[in-house]
Amino acid sequence: MAVSEKQENIQGKQKTCEYKGVTYFVLNDIRTGKCFIEADGERKYLDCNGRVANKQKGTKSIKTAIENFEDMMKIQDYFIENKQWNFYLLFTLNINTGRRISDLLNARWSDFFYKNGNMRKTWDIKKKDKDGNTIYGEQKTGKSKELYLNTAIQEAFEIFLENEKGIDFNYDYDEPVFKQLHGTHKGKVLSSAGYRKALIKAGEQCLDYEIRSHSMRRGMGKMMIELHPDDNISKSVLMGLLNHSSEKDTNKYLGETAKLEMQYLEDFGQKYKKYVMHREEIPFTVKRPVAVFDVAELRDYMICAFAKILDVKDETDTVKLMEVYNGLLNGLEMIAK
Repeated sequence: MAVSEKQENIQGKQKTCEYKGVTYFVLNDIRTGKCFIEADGERKYLDCNGRVANKQKGTKSIKTAIENFEDMMKIQDYFIENKQWNFYLLFTLNINTGRRISDLLNARWSDFFYKNGNMRKTWDIKKKDKDGNTIYGEQKTGKSKELYLNTAIQEAFEIFLENEKGIDFNYDYDEPVFKQLHGTHKGKVLSSAGYRKALIKAGEQCLDYEIRSHSMRRGMGKMMIELHPDDNISKSVLMGLLNHSSEKDTNKYLGETAKLEMQYLEDFGQKYKKYVMHREEIPFTVKRPVAVFDVAELRDYMICAFAKILDVKDETDTVKLMEVYNGLLNGLEMIAK
């Protein structure tokens, strides 16, 4: 099996990996070529950067969407009450931009503000290339995206800066927005794993379902569709906003495809239960024949048929009218494929 260049670098150079404060030897899965460590009695596979991957092989992804504005308010208030301003800002941007966590954690103050402290109107998303250089594009897809910064985002930054007084654009202008300002990890950028843990904890305290960073992205999409029920292009707008390649991808992402699959299965199950398990009488249905026509031939025939109808428009003899009617039907049968 082919191994990525970054995985080869891990295999060739990285001998150890730190996980939960403990250093482990890096091992290699000969069958798949993937690197892993043995921790907590099980394999922990590494990502392309040589760290323990957030999603491990064989684990199930959480595909929930945060469901409504009330639940959004509960998570926001949880972070405010616990004075977790980094998570408060990250959560608000997560929902209001619909961006993946990798793009948000790459963001710098210069992406959102001018040096004089005025806020920009848009965020031109940037990523790191394989050499560590900053270039335009999403981290996962590489697609370019310039995103409007709405009023909620503007206010969230104001609230953050009112409560975190340590930001000085003279020094921090080109620094990551989500660099930690306190604690033992001061100076390090928040990790996606750290945000994931914060969301899990907040969800356990405030909601009755699990959430992850993608729950905000999905929730934003669902709420946008609900807020524009009469807009025929709302799905297309959302498709562009999420940088999806097709409306089919957007439907699947929002869970609409899964919802329809569930409904189809339930409809079939109800009929099966009724007619097979409970042996109720199956209603008689007429199978209507299907005729196929060549479009050009059908068009010519309709012109001729219209002419024949005009010829008998003044006819009052019912028998002659029925003869014309049956003749037209016979003609249709003759040109049918």
